[in-house]
Amino acid sequence: MRKSNLRLRRKATPKSRNSVFQPPGTISYVGEDRTGAVTTETILYNETHFSKQEGIFLDQLNEDRVNWFNVDGVHDINLLEKIGSKFHLHHLLLEDIANTTQRPKTEFYDNYIYQCIKMISYDAEHHELVEEQVSIILSQGSVITFQEKTGDVFENIRERIENSRGRIRSVKSDYLFYALIDSIIDHYFIAIEQIGDYLDQLEDEVFDDPQKDSLNKAQKNKRMLLQLRHAIFPLRESISRLLKEDNTLIDTRTHAYLQDAYDHCIQIIETVETYREINAGLRDMYLSSVSHKMNQIMKVLTIVSSIFIPMTFLAGVYGMNFEHLPELTWQHGYQYFWIVNVIIFISLIIVFKWKKWL
Repeated sequence: MRKSNLRLRRKATPKSRNSVFQPPGTISYVGEDRTGAVTTETILYNETHFSKQEGIFLDQLNEDRVNWFNVDGVHDINLLEKIGSKFHLHHLLLEDIANTTQRPKTEFYDNYIYQCIKMISYDAEHHELVEEQVSIILSQGSVITFQEKTGDVFENIRERIENSRGRIRSVKSDYLFYALIDSIIDHYFIAIEQIGDYLDQLEDEVFDDPQKDSLNKAQKNKRMLLQLRHAIFPLRESISRLLKEDNTLIDTRTHAYLQDAYDHCIQIIETVETYREINAGLRDMYLSSVSHKMNQIMKVLTIVSSIFIPMTFLAGVYGMNFEHLPELTWQHGYQYFWIVNVIIFISLIIVFKWKKWL
């Protein structure tokens, strides 16, 4: 377990050494190498108005509307500083946004709330989890989201806003803040369902026909479930803080929805723990299956050996080079020899079946 944790940590912090000795609050990107262009999006809406534009238009801030600014790519430090200056974001918060190895957490400031969360999807082809850090900032009338790369799980929310489906256009920014978190949590269920299907396949494989790489697959599953556990356990604490903290940015009517998200976290945690137990049992099942398969092979070999031992004895006796050996002069001795062998074979088969060894 400890070795797996270290492996995950080393994999997740490829650039962490560059920022170890820098002063606190120094904004330095930590994460996978990103060279692509940063894409941004601005969505403004209320009950009667909706607009969507590519780019960050901070000058269009309107207190009568919900302002959603989305940034895909946190490796552009200049853009982070620009947004941070506009919204008066703390330099330590900007440092956390640029560091994509953060543990999911919630932090409260005077005029805004910071939520760090992991967006996870399942790669069915390679049987691994794809993890991406999402930072969500809630302020009065505005929500800012920072993602590592283009592509997310928020298309349904964009569609609901654009087509005015549900209540999202009639409520404030705190509901959008909840909806973004809830959308990420909902996709945890999709990933878990796919992992569960793969576990069922692996369990059938281990039970029916264990392969050489079955244990490697189980070990890979173990690390994958541990990665999912590291993402969801701190999130449960974060949502609990959102529910307990008395903050004017979150309306009391939104607490019911946050409570539902909290319940989903509990459900995911219970499912992950169940899958971890199932996966841990695959090793014992594998060893039992291999042992059972070996026993079946030894059983067949033993039966074959038992059948041919008396035949080998007869062949050995009459293969000895003695001149005066009984029955050697029989005219039909060769035929008698095979008749006796067949009788021995049939008799042993009957005895084995009677003993239920076959």
